[in-house]
Amino acid sequence: MIVNANLNPIYSDVSVIIPAYNCSQSILRALESIFMQSAPPKEVIIVDDGSQDDTQGVVEGSEYANRVTYVKQTNAGPSKARNNAISLATCEWLAFLDADDLWVDKDKLRLQMELIDKHPDAVLIDTYASVDWHGQREETESRQKDGEVLKQFLYSNIINATSSVLAKREDVVEIGGFVDDLRFGEDRLLWAQLAKVGGVYTLPLVTVKKFNAIGNLTSKGDKNYHYRVDLVNRLLGFIDAPKSELADIWLTNVIDFFRLSFKANDPATYLLIFNDTLKHKGAKLWLTKYGFLAIQAKIFSSFTPLLFLKSNLKKGSKTDSDTAKI
Repeated sequence: MIVNANLNPIYSDVSVIIPAYNCSQSILRALESIFMQSAPPKEVIIVDDGSQDDTQGVVEGSEYANRVTYVKQTNAGPSKARNNAISLATCEWLAFLDADDLWVDKDKLRLQMELIDKHPDAVLIDTYASVDWHGQREETESRQKDGEVLKQFLYSNIINATSSVLAKREDVVEIGGFVDDLRFGEDRLLWAQLAKVGGVYTLPLVTVKKFNAIGNLTSKGDKNYHYRVDLVNRLLGFIDAPKSELADIWLTNVIDFFRLSFKANDPATYLLIFNDTLKHKGAKLWLTKYGFLAIQAKIFSSFTPLLFLKSNLKKGSKTDSDTAKI
C-alpha cells in the first residue's frame, strides 16, 4: 500500500483532496502538515472554488507551488470542488483535508495505510480528531468503527472529521463522489454509501485538528430542516427494515430541530417537524413530550409561557443549589 518513489522518501499511494475557498490565511498551514508526513502522499490536488482572496497567489508563491496541482473553478460549493479534484486523482486512495484544517500527527498516512493492510475489506479509514470551536472550546471526536457500520450512519454521522478520512478512490468514483444537490450532509451520504460496499475502520489516534465556527445546521430553522429531510429520506432508502426502526431513525435525525425550534419560540417550524414525524411514528407521538408541545403550539401559537416557566425553574434550581451550599 506504500510505494517507494525514487527510494527516498517512501510515498503513500494517496491523492490528497483539498477544496479551497478564501483560505489564504490557512492554506499554507494545511500544506505544511501534509508535506511533513513520514510517508507523504504521491499527489496533492487543490481545487479553488472561486476564491475572492489571494489563495492562489499564496500557494503559487510558496515552497509548495511545484508540489501541488492547483485548479480554479467558478464558485459551486465544496462538493463540486472535491469531485473535480477526485476526477484528477490517480492514486489508489484519497485523503481529504479541508483548507482550514491540518494534520497534527506526522505518521497519519503511514498508520492509516498500515491499518488498511490489516483489513483487506476496508474502503474508508478515519482517525480521532480534535475540534476547535472558534477558540471558545475544544473537543475530541473519538467514535470507533470496526468493519460493518452502515446502520450507524443512518442515525448520525459517525466519521470523526472529513479531514481525517482516507477512502478508496475506485469505490468513491463508482458511487459518483459527493452529491452536489444537498446543502448539508453530502459527506455523510457518501460515507454511508461506502459503508454499503466495504469495511469502515478507525485509527484510534488524534491526527487532525478541525476548526469549526460557532453555529450549526439547525440555526436557520425551516430552511435547513428541509435539507435534513432530504438527507434522511435518501439514507432510509439504503436498508430494508421494520417500520418501527425506520421511524426511530427518522426521529433521531430530526430531534435537534424539535429542540431548537422550541428554544427559538418558532411554533410553525415545530409543527412542520411534528407533522412529518407523525407520518413515521403514528398517533402515539401525541402521547409524548413532542405531542404536548405540539398542542401548545397549536393553541397558543407560541412557546413563550413554557419558555418562561422553564427559565424560572432553572433559576429556582440554581437558587436551591446555592442555598444548599450555604
